[in-house]
Amino acid sequence: MSYQVLARKWRPKKFKEVIGQSHVTRALQNAVINKKIGHAFMLVGTRGVGKTSVARIFAKALRCEHTTKDGDSCGECSACLDFDTDTSMNVIEIDGASNNSVDNIRELIGNVQYLPTSGKYKVYIIDEVHMLSTSAFNALLKTLEEPPAHVVFIFATTESHKLMGTVLSRCQRFDFRNVSLKDLVLHVEEIASEEKIKFERPELISQIALQGKGSVRDTLSLLDQVLTFSQNNFITEEGLTSSLGIAGPSSIKAIRDALYRGNTEILSKIYAKLLEENVPVVNIANSLLDELFSNIKAKLELSEAELIWIYETIARETTWIFSCIAPEKAFEVLLYKVALRRSFFTNGSTFKETGVESTSAPAVDAKTSASSPVPVPVSAAQGFKPSTGVLGEFSWEGFLGFLTAKSPAFASNLEQGNIVSPLRLEAGELFVELGFGFSVQVFYDYLSEAEPNEKLKNSLAEYFDVDKNKISLMLRQVEESESFISTAEIKDQLAEISHQEKIDNLKNNPRVKEIEKLFNAKVDKIIIETKK
Repeated sequence: MSYQVLARKWRPKKFKEVIGQSHVTRALQNAVINKKIGHAFMLVGTRGVGKTSVARIFAKALRCEHTTKDGDSCGECSACLDFDTDTSMNVIEIDGASNNSVDNIRELIGNVQYLPTSGKYKVYIIDEVHMLSTSAFNALLKTLEEPPAHVVFIFATTESHKLMGTVLSRCQRFDFRNVSLKDLVLHVEEIASEEKIKFERPELISQIALQGKGSVRDTLSLLDQVLTFSQNNFITEEGLTSSLGIAGPSSIKAIRDALYRGNTEILSKIYAKLLEENVPVVNIANSLLDELFSNIKAKLELSEAELIWIYETIARETTWIFSCIAPEKAFEVLLYKVALRRSFFTNGSTFKETGVESTSAPAVDAKTSASSPVPVPVSAAQGFKPSTGVLGEFSWEGFLGFLTAKSPAFASNLEQGNIVSPLRLEAGELFVELGFGFSVQVFYDYLSEAEPNEKLKNSLAEYFDVDKNKISLMLRQVEESESFISTAEIKDQLAEISHQEKIDNLKNNPRVKEIEKLFNAKVDKIIIETKK
């Protein structure tokens, strides 16, 4: 007996065997049980999610003479046996892509008046119905609106937006969902158990299911493909990589760990090995982004803010990398950039964070600005009362302006937080207390390191004219319940207010009002270009 691919061998025969579409199967089962059958059904969804399978299960149940209490066909009556012959004259299944002419449809509707040879209904299943020509649809419309009582149409399509509204309005529509990763993994595990398929590691099942992208058929086709590279139905990571051209879970996790730790040497070795195994760089990028996204959802390894920065940077910059002249090299440079993110501001410090050691300094993704800091209005803190930072002739705002002139990048890092108590000078000792929200923990971590902390004290001593050894600098993280607002956020708010004031002033300008009156018109939108 010839080999039967898994997607066909494991095609569902009953409603309960359909994966991930219970909202559809439940409705169709109820229609069979309650004998409330419409004359036309439209099944919509992406490829491989079960549209045609459900259409066949439903068609068989409609014609069954002794349906079960669950609305399934009995499989034993004359109508069921007729269905199983594949030559039934009572269930006509056609492919809309290859039978899309008006002559094909005229031939089909020319036979609808004939009663079924057995059972109550004659069922027409048209797959990829959106491929029918406009003339074919027009020929079908009248019959679709008022078909004989013994006729039921079941349409399936992946592109419902291409269908005419006059067709859709005559059908009961059911939208199929992409199957969840969890359901696909469970399905593959069930099949593997029955087919005696073994995996080197459980993560390989998830990797295959992930590549299926919500399609049961695609997932099983990929499993078949991987099996051709295996021996004795034992699937290894090497076989997965060779057969599908994707990076295995262990390789991706090793790249991830090297990125987190800033270890470019290990990163380069793993990446080079994947390229030697002919894994396309786009597949490496996709698998890495999937892994990083799962880390963000689980809040693993690093702070959430840093994980988001890493994901966003790779996702954003790969858009041009895959169209450049040397994508493999460009992507490797991007990985280096992300791995070395912590050395952009300091060089050679050692830190420990959630058990991950690195030879680089904490991550900072700050936008540098040469503009002077703005004062901190107490009202802008929405209930939280930071000090305005006045200390004699000096102020916190003045210090930020002083620091911006010396080191714009360092000042920008500092602006991600704010002072949380008034500046105090007692017996020649300066007390400074800085707060940082948990969403910007990366800046708190950075300024807590020895080198940047020392740099900050030196700058404070220079501006406030005090002995560096008499500066009490305390950094702390601020709970969100305190409604803390950073200097950077205040600057953004004031910039937005200023921008809106400019727009309002222009709208109320006497000349603009005069022009509106002259042309009997209204200014709809004002765009103010910002100089860069």
